[in-house]
Amino acid sequence: MQDTMLVLDFDREIARLIARTLRSQQIYCELVAHDTPARLLLERAPKGMILAAGHESEIPFDSLDGELLQSGVPVLALGNMVASLCVSFGGTVTDVLPQSNNVTLGLEDDRLFSEVSGGERVLHDLHLISLPDCLRSIATATERCIGFRHNELPLYAIQYPIERNDPDAIQLLRNFACNLCGMFPGWDEAAITEGATGSLREEAGDERVLCAVSGGVDSAVCAKLCHMALGDRVACVFVDTGLLREDEADTVIHGFMETMGLAVEYIDAKERFLRALDGVNDDGEKSLIVSAQLVEVLAKRMEEEPDLHTLVLGTNLGDRLTCDTTISYPEKVNGQPLAILEPAKDLFKEEVRRLALYLALPGTVVERQPFPASGLALRIFGTVTEERLNVLRAADAFFVEEIRACGHEKRLWQYYATLTRNPSPPYGYAIALRSVQAGQSGAYAARLPYDLLERVTERILRELPGVTRVLYDLTPSVHYREIET
Repeated sequence: MQDTMLVLDFDREIARLIARTLRSQQIYCELVAHDTPARLLLERAPKGMILAAGHESEIPFDSLDGELLQSGVPVLALGNMVASLCVSFGGTVTDVLPQSNNVTLGLEDDRLFSEVSGGERVLHDLHLISLPDCLRSIATATERCIGFRHNELPLYAIQYPIERNDPDAIQLLRNFACNLCGMFPGWDEAAITEGATGSLREEAGDERVLCAVSGGVDSAVCAKLCHMALGDRVACVFVDTGLLREDEADTVIHGFMETMGLAVEYIDAKERFLRALDGVNDDGEKSLIVSAQLVEVLAKRMEEEPDLHTLVLGTNLGDRLTCDTTISYPEKVNGQPLAILEPAKDLFKEEVRRLALYLALPGTVVERQPFPASGLALRIFGTVTEERLNVLRAADAFFVEEIRACGHEKRLWQYYATLTRNPSPPYGYAIALRSVQAGQSGAYAARLPYDLLERVTERILRELPGVTRVLYDLTPSVHYREIET
């Protein structure tokens, strides 16, 4: 059984950052809702638990379950959960210092701080805490207590910022998992592959399965794992929705065969999707329609083989965490309950990419830009028509071609075109070009060379007569964190 650390989500961003950091250190952890009853948490037999909160999180001081604290399972409280833990044992919190300047961090000789450096740090909004007799200070900031441990129970707390790419933060989390919880850092790509293929063999049994592929890294990894586990009992299918980029269907199908030796069946559903989207303007409604149509197409394909009732999907952990709606699948196919297998459902996006490299998938798959399941439908403002799809597809291809010709694709997280109506004479279509670079806290418009943008603009206006305006979108991305989780 895999040793597991539970990360209680009191702050979404901090919890996901902690989970990704632990997993990057080959320590398996799972995100759980902060209001999960202690009984359910303890039934999972975790090796340890982290109460993940930031300094801006608003946490009620009675939010901790006494059963959890008395269980004997090691607990690490972070951010504002430090104050909550202190109060749980009879301590007091007198004030919050809006601190953003350097402070001198003092760390006691404790296994939690092994190889973690003290010295000057920038700490924010520190709680002034007074400890009861059962707690003792293990960390100070300019001689004020910011961290403590219980005298008898394996409970630890520190108001220490967990930030991306901070070696000390990484070391602190690793120390808690390995030194205090007794976990072994062995959750690597080999272990993931072994676990996934074993689960696929167990769940699929002797049956054939249908694996839906899109060309993205998630579905490619799932197809590869299925092939490793089940061999020729896997039927891979690619559904052409008509919402794809230039030559995408051919590229995916030939790429799977040439680089992975996997035959992919092509299903032409372009007219079906176009009819379903006719007159629809709302992006949310477009997404729901595309998802529903895709399910119907896959179910119809499964009905062609009477013994087929298992579907493999390329769902990752980010999809599960950020999905606001539940896709409805038929309860039965061919008279049997529909079984849905999701080999990557517990993996973050970066873990899927690392696994793809481990499985020797081609760079074109590993580095493929994020592309919504609803495809170009979400990049058209307004209703989707065949004409608009053709115009946008061509403009997008021009933009991609020029960026790659200049060698800029390596420094960009995403680059694409969107289409809307030009509201002023001579009317027609307006194309907005968009390219973003990823940073630690989000994604921002890239500063592309002006001559590159001029070339793309000239080409679009020259070769696409219906386009009368070309723009460059400077808006920061609000979706980066969610897509890359």
